[in-house]
This record gives sequence, C-alpha cells and structure tokens, in this order.
Amino acid sequence: MITPTQHPGRAVLRSWIVVLVLALLCLVGNWAFAGPPVLEPDKIAAAETHMWQAYYARDLPRLYSEMAALLRAQFRLSAGDADRIAKSLVVAAMKFASSRANYEQVVLPDLELAYRQLRAVLKLSFEPREAARAELAWWIARRTPDQNHTQQVGRRIAELYSVIYGSARPEFLEAGVLRAEAAQLRDRSGVNCDWPEVERLLRRSYRVLAEAVR
Repeated sequence: MITPTQHPGRAVLRSWIVVLVLALLCLVGNWAFAGPPVLEPDKIAAAETHMWQAYYARDLPRLYSEMAALLRAQFRLSAGDADRIAKSLVVAAMKFASSRANYEQVVLPDLELAYRQLRAVLKLSFEPREAARAELAWWIARRTPDQNHTQQVGRRIAELYSVIYGSARPEFLEAGVLRAEAAQLRDRSGVNCDWPEVERLLRRSYRVLAEAVR
C-alpha cells in the first residue's frame, strides 16, 4: 500500500537515480584505470628475458624479432603492428646503448613514436610523450650510480605503469622493484648472468602487475 506521503513515480525515479549513479561510478573507475590487461605474465616474462639476451648480445636481427614477440605477448598485437612498433623501440634502445648524454634529444623521439603507435593500436588515452619520458627515466636511472638502487629504479618503472594505466596503485612499486632486481642481476653478472633467475624475477613482477590491473 502506498501511504499519502509516497508517490510511485518518485520511487521509480529514485531507483533509476541509484542505478545511474552506480553505473557512472563504474564508468569513472574504468576511465581512471583503463590500460591494457596483463593477460599472460609468464609468457611476457619469458619474452622479455629473450629480448634482454638479444640486446646485451648486440644481436640486432634477433633483438627486432624478440621485441616484436614481447609486444605480441604483452599487448596481443598483430604481427604487423608488433613489427612496426618494435622497430621504433629497437632504434631507441640502440641509440641509448651508444649514448651517454643528450638522451632527450637522441632517444626520446623514437620512444615517443613507439608509444604513440601503441596508443593508436590499443585505442588508449595515455600521453605518449609522458610514457616515453617515464620509460627513458628508468633506463637512465639504471646506469646512473646514485640512482641505480632497485628501489629507485623500481619507483621509476612504477611511474611508467601509472602513466600507461591512468592511475597509481601500490602494487606497481612491487612489480617495478622486482623488474629492477631482474635488471640489476643481469648488470651484476654480465656474461655469466643467471638467465633463469632473471626470468623468475620477471615472472613474479608481471604476476603482481597482472593482479593489480585485473
């Protein structure tokens, strides 16, 4: 029974308002955290390990191939898109490998191009230049004596994740530090690197990232 103070139209209106508010909250949440999913952490870790091996061996043809494989594993890109973006990333990586200064002039343009291409393919909304700067920042930190502690490098990687995924999360730092530990292990060991251990650390890193963005 409807009491004198009730009105069926108002009750329905209130119900619709509640539904709309909940829908908007969900939508805003998705906008704030709308980066690409991390679908297969173990596969991504294996691909990144292979790519690092090619990079440090200075095996350019293999580096192109492994970079494209990493992009396919990480973002589910087509072979054509992965090859195109891999070229920009490999050019940036090789320029970085041979540079010791002027990184923004020498390396940043190719990194920005790669992230612009990635954004267009994935239809995301992050800022390519900001992502490129964050990527370059952790590369530089790794080779800078007073910035290359794993916590510092991991923080830089976490900042990159925050740009790509549109929001910061505590798990990003853990994922970043684990990835930085894998990189430091390679730097410390050189040609005697324990690559299975590097891959293990990367697996842990990408599993944490996958949980954070699920």
